[in-house]
Amino acid sequence: MADNLPNSGNVNANSGATEGWVELAKDIWQQHGTKIIAAVLVLVVAIFALAQHFGTASQKQAAMTEDLGRGLEFVYLGQTDSALAAFEGSIQSGVLKDLPLAKAALLAGNIRLQNGDLDSAEILFKLSVGNSGSANLISSAAENGLAVVAMERKDYAKAISALNDFIEKYGKRDGNLANRYTKNEHADLSPTVADALWKLSLCYFEQKDTANAKKTAEKILKIYGDSPRAANARKLIAIL
Repeated sequence: MADNLPNSGNVNANSGATEGWVELAKDIWQQHGTKIIAAVLVLVVAIFALAQHFGTASQKQAAMTEDLGRGLEFVYLGQTDSALAAFEGSIQSGVLKDLPLAKAALLAGNIRLQNGDLDSAEILFKLSVGNSGSANLISSAAENGLAVVAMERKDYAKAISALNDFIEKYGKRDGNLANRYTKNEHADLSPTVADALWKLSLCYFEQKDTANAKKTAEKILKIYGDSPRAANARKLIAIL
């Protein structure tokens, strides 16, 4: 995916992009586009660690949490093959239900995604979404993963549809600075909305839809100017 930004012969003539700007575009994709997958895994590890901290009163739930904990320990140790075996073993055992199943599927899906096994990752992310219930952090991470699968397949139309749905569902901030300063601005239901907008702008860019790519990047600056994605958005706008 890192080598698919348009070269100078494909850039819209009205954009006024120079050869140097095209190189900058490639640099943006190489430095940030390929980090999408890793960012998802970091997020879900943080989510699961939080869940572990609060624990559970149910003996059955505690057993499921312990089962997932073994896989997570392998993740921390960098032993992803062992982690994947642990998560998928837990799933296949039929012991996990509902949210614990959603967590295991999400974690396994991310490892499959990192390994480039897009078909398995998609199945696992869908399993996670279907069992996440009202746990927005889990469902949003899995939906994020499904969008990344579409991007990796270069199915940008599908990715755009998924990302727009994601932003509509989880994005609640409006960029109203007055409300933000008085702490009256609504909070997003997922911490990755700005990242979803960044992915969306890249998908539009890939489809040569410079108008929507710019509009989306500008939305990042307006609403998420305090996020790390704001710097990416500025670079992208500069080449459009």
